Amino acid sequence: MNKVIASLLVICQLSIVTSSAAIRVHTIGDSTMADYNPSATDKRGWGTYLGSFFDPAFVTVNNRGKSGASTRTFYDQPAFWTSVKSQMTAGDYVLIQFAHNDEKSNGLDVLEYNAYLKAQGLPELTDLRGTCPNTTYKDYLRRYIRETRELGCTPVLVAPICRKYFLGDSTIRRNGQHDLGDKFNRLENGVLYENQKVPADDHSMDYVYQMRLVAEEMNVPFLDMTTATRELYLRYGDAYCTQNLFCQGDKTHTAELGAMLIAQTGARLLKQAGILADYITIHEVSEIRDQMSDVRNQMSAAGAPQEKYHLSFINYQLSTRNLCVAKGRYHNSDNGTSKTPWPADEIDENAVRYIDLAVTAPADSSIRITAIAMDITASGCATMSCHINTGFGDAFTDVHTYYERVGLPKDEPTPVAIAPTHLTVPAGKTLHIRILPWLNGETQPRSGKYISLSNIRIEGYACIPK
Repeated sequence: MNKVIASLLVICQLSIVTSSAAIRVHTIGDSTMADYNPSATDKRGWGTYLGSFFDPAFVTVNNRGKSGASTRTFYDQPAFWTSVKSQMTAGDYVLIQFAHNDEKSNGLDVLEYNAYLKAQGLPELTDLRGTCPNTTYKDYLRRYIRETRELGCTPVLVAPICRKYFLGDSTIRRNGQHDLGDKFNRLENGVLYENQKVPADDHSMDYVYQMRLVAEEMNVPFLDMTTATRELYLRYGDAYCTQNLFCQGDKTHTAELGAMLIAQTGARLLKQAGILADYITIHEVSEIRDQMSDVRNQMSAAGAPQEKYHLSFINYQLSTRNLCVAKGRYHNSDNGTSKTPWPADEIDENAVRYIDLAVTAPADSSIRITAIAMDITASGCATMSCHINTGFGDAFTDVHTYYERVGLPKDEPTPVAIAPTHLTVPAGKTLHIRILPWLNGETQPRSGKYISLSNIRIEGYACIPK
């Protein structure tokens, strides 16, 4: 089975590089779908491998899954939904998978919860991802559907993949299937009710059920990936899933084998639904084993370096957008006086909380970034975690994750060296390098925890036009 996955991985990468297919499938969602740098993390999103199952002469996949995104934040951030729409042309398809991060406020819509906190004189939450499954979650799904159709494209709602929340050997816990009915919060007439519970046949707090209702209401194809991945996990069992399908110590994010099997599951559901079925092949070992050597050779040739640069150049600017400086350290705060606690139950980045480094190329030359290096230190805990992402311009487009570390050592500088980067900053454009911290897996909000940067170095060469 591992040989199958390795083969499909290489084929998928090649199709993305070389294909000029007429139909594109745009995938939007969260970290369980997103692309990752293989040298930075063992996480893999299933969207990375979906293209392996399409005929690259006719269909390519534009995977735009984003770590930490909810229906609200993916829609509101211009780097995400707005930029995806700019890449869409009539006849394309859009697969829409959200819920993992919509659950961040225990079933409450965070804007309504903030209004309640403000009325009580309490600090408001800075994490704005949470939506209510039966109200705002559905509203955002409708927005994606309407705007996709306005561009002449076909929307497809995809239920979120299961979390690996085994309950014995025979089932997955209710919240692992994105139904918060066993424990959620609600607001009613200005009163907050915590730790609420509803019967199993009450689907008011079930994100998957509510997505299905939107699909029926708007006549949109619905792929039940939640049920399909639940069955996948149960078929393999808890021990095998933990050892082979998921990242170490992680019940949400898949490793390569898990992501590939989920992509295969998604392709099968698309084919069963009659969506691009003529272009989908569910690969077997015998069909791809003989292709491995030739594809690897082609990939090697395609990736050969071509740079010829002449002028050494280094320039960066440090800003503290959405973070504050305190004794040379960065903490989760919106101003220089307060110290907002890090939220509980975080397992991934929050796209609006980051430290920003900016590299602007001169008007008459582009810059080839050859290395990014720094020391990162966690203070006050060993659960501080971070991503290093890159993107271009104020809209932060063409986002890539170059580094991930979950659980930085406490009070020990961790050297980070990213080289080579394969990044080129066009003349007159700005590259942003963002460090996105989160406090991983804490059950309660925590204060007095910091992330600090030192010895920042960005290296590169300017390409002078002849």
